[in-house]
Amino acid sequence: MQGIPSSAEMAGLMGSLQKGTVGYQTPLVPAGGSQTAANISPLVPQQLAQTLSIATSSMNDLKIWPMLAKVQAQNTVVEYNRVLSHGGQHSPFISEGGNGILNRSTYEKVATKIRYLAERREVTDQASMVNIIGPSADAIAEETRRGTESLLQRLELNLFHADETKDSNAFNGIIKQIVDGGNTSDLRGKAPTALYLSEILGHLYSAPLYGMVTHIMVTPRILSELIKQTVHHGRHDQIQVNSGQITFGASSLSITGPYGPVQVVSAPFLERHDRIAPALGSSSVFEGTLAAPTLQANAAAAAAASSKFVAADTGEYIYRVVAVGTNGVSAPVDTNAVDVDAAGKRVTFTIRHADHTNVKYLRVYRSAKGAANANGALLIDEVAVSAQDTVITDNNVNIPGSSDILFLNFSPDYMCYYQMLSLVRRPLAQISTTFPFLLMMFGAPAVKLPTKMFVARNAGVNTSAGLDSVSDPVLLGLNPPA
Repeated sequence: MQGIPSSAEMAGLMGSLQKGTVGYQTPLVPAGGSQTAANISPLVPQQLAQTLSIATSSMNDLKIWPMLAKVQAQNTVVEYNRVLSHGGQHSPFISEGGNGILNRSTYEKVATKIRYLAERREVTDQASMVNIIGPSADAIAEETRRGTESLLQRLELNLFHADETKDSNAFNGIIKQIVDGGNTSDLRGKAPTALYLSEILGHLYSAPLYGMVTHIMVTPRILSELIKQTVHHGRHDQIQVNSGQITFGASSLSITGPYGPVQVVSAPFLERHDRIAPALGSSSVFEGTLAAPTLQANAAAAAAASSKFVAADTGEYIYRVVAVGTNGVSAPVDTNAVDVDAAGKRVTFTIRHADHTNVKYLRVYRSAKGAANANGALLIDEVAVSAQDTVITDNNVNIPGSSDILFLNFSPDYMCYYQMLSLVRRPLAQISTTFPFLLMMFGAPAVKLPTKMFVARNAGVNTSAGLDSVSDPVLLGLNPPA
């Protein structure tokens, strides 16, 4: 560039200088004044597509929703018949001229209620009239996209964990439906092994269940545990060298059942996103205007036959509780420290909520043994609220930090999602200079044959090099204690 540059050349030079950043501030200095933080300066935007990051889950993390068969529902209640038996196990043999014993099949009528899910979003009129920074210049399209991701992620979570006994507007998730069917075991925090999973597959395929599992769904931590075991227990080195690239462990894991291999699928939303207690006061889970609960009666421990606290669990604990209701999620409240000084004791305390009519349930977190506070406490239960005072009981039924393992068959005859309304965007009435809208879905999952599927509860991981194999028939759920 020689001589005095033209305005076009200067504009090009400034553009080149600005391309290395995501935007710059042009100082606005009033006449006779100086630049201060209070002065308004124009922001020159730059292209952010290459710097866009998503600090949350993505659509690729959805696992069970894409795999579920979608069946169209024509009414708000879907009924179907479940065959419980083809008849009694009578002797099939008859004498000459005999007519045999009359036999009948047994049926059960099952009803599934369609539930309604929605995500409310809005865009200001001004934002809808201009282009916005990012890959999508349309603000309404961008909010629709993000709202769709949010709604489907919450749907995925509830397909696993929802419980209508705690939220009357919810459906029963797949875990709840299978557990109610009776096919469950309790690992009590022990890590599962491939042998354990194989035994469950054999148990389900045997008479009288005849269940053929197509997929085993686990949390990412459990899948990592199983991959680690394939390396430690392999008969040869499990490090593979392919074209100079070294791969540690198995890239795809299947468990061989009596009828063939069953794929193990990592499902991130099987791990509760809210399993870690929020911080006291305003926190990342605080939403809406729901008031915080209060501690009505201090936590205390007493002997109980139903307690699953063992000698290794004895120590002091602190509980943290948040309320979940129609107005959002409240800030948390902590209990006093309670000493579980012997095995066979349970902890009880009372939580009061002045606005209990707007509270659906309480999330209960328990600290690590001997912790100074409840920061980092882990979710142990959700308790329905029906009155101002709610008594919370901890029998150590749910092991903090553990997860479930699901043995599922995705055939529509086994399990499906009844869909009355697929995802739609519905505009709402405008009462201000914003464009509000709802993203809506109507439907509910139905586990038609829960006795042919299985849930292993309280699965943990090994935090050391030791690999404890689980073969106890009580833990397998095959021979429960009297």
